[in-house]
Amino acid sequence: MNRLSAILVVLPLVFTSLACPTRPDPSDGAGGLGGSAGATGGKTDTGGVGGLGGMAGTSTGGAAGAPAGGAVGQGTGGTGTGGAGGAAGVTGSGGVSGVSGTAGGGGAGGMAGGGGAAGNGGTSCDANSCPDGCCSGNTCVAYASQSANVCGADGMTCAACAGSCDVSNGRCVVTLASGQDVANSIAVDSQSVYWPTVAPATVMKVPLGGGAPTTLAMPTAASFIAIDSTNVYWTDPVGFGGSVMKVPLAGGTPTTLASTGVNPNDIAVDSTSIYWLEISGNTNGGTVMKVPLAGGTPTTLASAQAQPIRIAVDSTSVYWVNSATVGGTDGSVMKIPLRGGTPTTLASGQFGPSGIAVDSTSVYWVNSAANAGDTGTVMKVPLGGGTPTAIASGQFGPRGIAVDSTSVYWTASTTVMKVPLGGGTLTTLASGQNNPQAIAVDSTSVYWMNSSNTGTVMKATPK
Repeated sequence: MNRLSAILVVLPLVFTSLACPTRPDPSDGAGGLGGSAGATGGKTDTGGVGGLGGMAGTSTGGAAGAPAGGAVGQGTGGTGTGGAGGAAGVTGSGGVSGVSGTAGGGGAGGMAGGGGAAGNGGTSCDANSCPDGCCSGNTCVAYASQSANVCGADGMTCAACAGSCDVSNGRCVVTLASGQDVANSIAVDSQSVYWPTVAPATVMKVPLGGGAPTTLAMPTAASFIAIDSTNVYWTDPVGFGGSVMKVPLAGGTPTTLASTGVNPNDIAVDSTSIYWLEISGNTNGGTVMKVPLAGGTPTTLASAQAQPIRIAVDSTSVYWVNSATVGGTDGSVMKIPLRGGTPTTLASGQFGPSGIAVDSTSVYWVNSAANAGDTGTVMKVPLGGGTPTAIASGQFGPRGIAVDSTSVYWTASTTVMKVPLGGGTLTTLASGQNNPQAIAVDSTSVYWMNSSNTGTVMKATPK
């Protein structure tokens, strides 16, 4: 054989030797772990490819370790010294890194599968952000779904009670302010509770969560208050006259908005005007008044009223109760358009009505009692008039009243109560109170005043 023939014979063998080693199929073994080093062999060849998701091999070459979540990759490594170890695998998002494979005899590692998907984040329940202050697992729960005699049944996580847990009624009861010679009025907004005191005469506020009370004003007198988004308003009865005043919610210099007649009483406010009641010495000498928010000349909306004592307002009308004669059954519930006009009697023959509240459908009030020794009632009537309905009875000395989208709330001799708007089961929110009077509610809690020379401003959660 000549030299050229020999070269032509050898060339196919050379090209065959230089062919690339077979690579494993990427579909083999999803989730495989990188192989660790193989033992030292003979002729060096290309090592296996490290699998993603595994740790780096500790030496060169070697068979793939057992993968997590996938079959062992297929492939035949060359014999010999062994190739370089596979690079460290990439940990999948949310997955756990695999452990390295054991040493093998020069096999090629299998291709790794994709990393494991990230786990879903767990949900949690913050009792302090729950409307009723309690969680069941990861869900905010209403108080009604719990035990009726604890501030958080077994298995519930409840917001910490800053005051005392009323174990009889399952509410957290907090004293927001004490030592207050309180008048019969209270208001609440998203930040604070507001009230007037008698001696000394002050207009006060305290944060909803408690803290040091702040004196907003020290008028000559302050009987009743109302608030809007910027100011506190109050009536200031002095001698045979009086005034309507305001001060910013943060405090400042009080402003006189109007001079009044005899004994200005309860007060209400809307987006344009302030409304108040005046009581004269004559049984039928009472009036319903209004003045613009900026002050000015008062307007008489209604006159010749029989001792008007409590007032409320909505987008169309002013509402009030006439207490009429002491011990009589001639009390009434009245309304008049905001612009004035002819008063409408919504209910008559009421005994000692002493509180009033309105919602989008009805007017609510409390009657002290029908006869000596009797107990009082919580009443309602449609805004347009109709037959009054008792939604709660057997109440001893009911006084203040408030309403929200689901319930009516009131104070009685020693208790704070609620009932559904349409009547039904009565719920005691707090007991053992010292002559509770005015009452207000927000989205989570109920607030009231215990009236005495060492009076207190109180809060119960959940309402």
